[in-house]
Amino acid sequence: MRTFLTIWAGQVVSVVSSGMTGFALGLWIYEQTGEATPFVLIALFSSIPPFIISPFAGALVDRWDRRKVMLGADAGNALVTLGLLALFASGNLQLWQLYLAALLSSALNIFQLLAYQTIVTSLVPREQFGRANALVQTAQSLGAILSPILAAALYGTLGLTFIFALDLGGFAVAAATLLLAKVPQVKRALEAGQATLWADIRAGFDFIKTRRGLIGLAVLIALLNLLISSSTALSAPMILGFTSAQVLGVMQSVSSIGLFLGGVWASAWSNPRHKVLTIIACSIVAGLGLTISGLQPSPVLIAAGFFIFMFPITSINANLRAIVQTKVPEDLQGRVFSLILMTARAGMPLALLMSGPLADQVFEPGMAVGGALASGPLGALWGAGPGRGIGLMLSLSGIGMVLASLLMYAYPRLRNVEHELPDLNAKENEKK
Repeated sequence: MRTFLTIWAGQVVSVVSSGMTGFALGLWIYEQTGEATPFVLIALFSSIPPFIISPFAGALVDRWDRRKVMLGADAGNALVTLGLLALFASGNLQLWQLYLAALLSSALNIFQLLAYQTIVTSLVPREQFGRANALVQTAQSLGAILSPILAAALYGTLGLTFIFALDLGGFAVAAATLLLAKVPQVKRALEAGQATLWADIRAGFDFIKTRRGLIGLAVLIALLNLLISSSTALSAPMILGFTSAQVLGVMQSVSSIGLFLGGVWASAWSNPRHKVLTIIACSIVAGLGLTISGLQPSPVLIAAGFFIFMFPITSINANLRAIVQTKVPEDLQGRVFSLILMTARAGMPLALLMSGPLADQVFEPGMAVGGALASGPLGALWGAGPGRGIGLMLSLSGIGMVLASLLMYAYPRLRNVEHELPDLNAKENEKK
């Protein structure tokens, strides 16, 4: 567990510094364009690699030294940041370059995510899987809390160049902790030369296709991601439509406290008896929070809605990962995680591609003062004016999350996956 915590600490620093860069670039984009579509396009380009390369990344992670995979991903992301820094410093930074950077970083992050998830199985006792997964999510929440506040403060004083430099320092810290860590190799990785890459990918498909409960989990997460991604990428322009960047930073940090406290709760209650039921219940709560966040142009109400939305996210992800880590052999986990990731994000590119134009051309004009949608009951509930179309999109997505969660829980293979599939890693974890 100590080795895991060493790696985790380095990742916390990197997550915070990278989050600062992402937030600062969002401010720069809004200053340059004042439109919602560029935000969606960045999210769109980030969503493409998980769908295309996840199976290959999973097979390679199962073959390679996972610590070196994480090191390589950090080094690659550092080079991307260095390139953006050089372009900005020379006055040549353009939107298309940010889209390309989002594409490259997303591809690198897939390798890091899959390696990180499988490392948990090697370094942590089985009964601590939930807690370790919650800590991984808590690192993300710390970044979500600290990054907007720090970036908003530094952007107006020291500028984007300084924030880029901090991001490079964060990658260096993460790399240093990985170099200090000793991660055991999985036996299958040492025998990888005996099978082709495609045979490895097919083995992952063959494993998951006969376990319909795991497919059900992937479909549930896919539905949730589809609904969330279609609207949350627009939350920043919605908020900036009626308030300042500083208020946006505070609101995002307040809502991220929900993610952090949810991570603390998930760490304390790290091994619920019914993990699938926990996932469903948390998904419903998240949907209700997203619905609330879109109702009115009130910083307090939006922050409260996102607090409720973010609180159960850690528990959803931690319990999903714990199910896979206990039901899937360790030498197959990279491939199975990658296939779940591919399925879970399959609809995100289309949703993101449509959401920007829908917001700019349909919902925002329709919910403007005197708009076609604002003149009826929708205007009475959500109000009229800048950002109200996006607010309506957020609420509709939240309602969809509630309905999707209830629908999937009615599928018996998903509902009973914990009982129908054996705990395949019990013996290995008794040795830790």
